[in-house]
Amino acid sequence: MKKMLLVVLFAFATVCASAQYKGDVVVDSLGGIMVKKGGTLVLDGVKILSNNAPEVMAEDYDRWRKADLGYKIGKGLTITGSALLATSAGCITYILCYDPPTVSEDKSLWEALDELDKDYYVQDKLACIATIASYAAIPCILAGVPTLCVYNSRLKQLATDYNEGHRSQDISLSFGGQNNGIGFALNF
Repeated sequence: MKKMLLVVLFAFATVCASAQYKGDVVVDSLGGIMVKKGGTLVLDGVKILSNNAPEVMAEDYDRWRKADLGYKIGKGLTITGSALLATSAGCITYILCYDPPTVSEDKSLWEALDELDKDYYVQDKLACIATIASYAAIPCILAGVPTLCVYNSRLKQLATDYNEGHRSQDISLSFGGQNNGIGFALNF
């Protein structure tokens, strides 16, 4: 039962550590409007990647490159820190759920003590791994989360700046589905 609990807790921690961040969409994905989905910018349904970014982003290419790289670094640090914390939690859970050997009719006292020494050696190593993983996870998360947030907002700002610079000057009134339901939309 304790081993099953360990497996379930470790699986839960792994799923939590690998959860993907889903960002907010800045504007609707109408023709010619750039949106931010997750960690990428999308223009007319096409993801802006390193191979097509120079011609799409033109004057904002350097800003996009820095923001994209910063976002990826922040995401990587956050996921690494979460995985290290999950490893540490798995080691600590194993140590807490450990059932030491007992003396029985099949074992002598010396055999049980010898087995106990080996198990304490393993527990000592697991405690060392848990400590190192925890100490390594803290800076990863403390550096990763703010980096992710800062560069996420910079990607959103890039999309907003692109949309403001490429906005059409025509004024139009339309009726239909909008962001918040059905109604009139005055676009200018």
